[in-house]
Amino acid sequence: MNVNQLNQTLVNRNISVIDPVSGQLHRTSIRLEEIEWAALRDICASENMSINEFCCKVDQDKNRREHSRTSRIRSAILEHYLKRNGAQRLDS
Repeated sequence: MNVNQLNQTLVNRNISVIDPVSGQLHRTSIRLEEIEWAALRDICASENMSINEFCCKVDQDKNRREHSRTSRIRSAILEHYLKRNGAQRLDS
């Protein structure tokens, strides 16, 4: 699959995150572009963590301001690559 094909395919997948009320893991789903799923797999491989672990970490980050879980995950993916490529400030 080339980059253009990856960029045009919205995919719904299940993830497990910690429920803030019960503290228990629960299953939910998020929709990301296939290229975002590929980036997420790449990040998780480089950080030696599962997709669920990454999503839990992002979901529980109190500093994140995005309104939806999917937006938080998308932003975290982008932020990872910006930091990796030397972005100095992410809030401007």
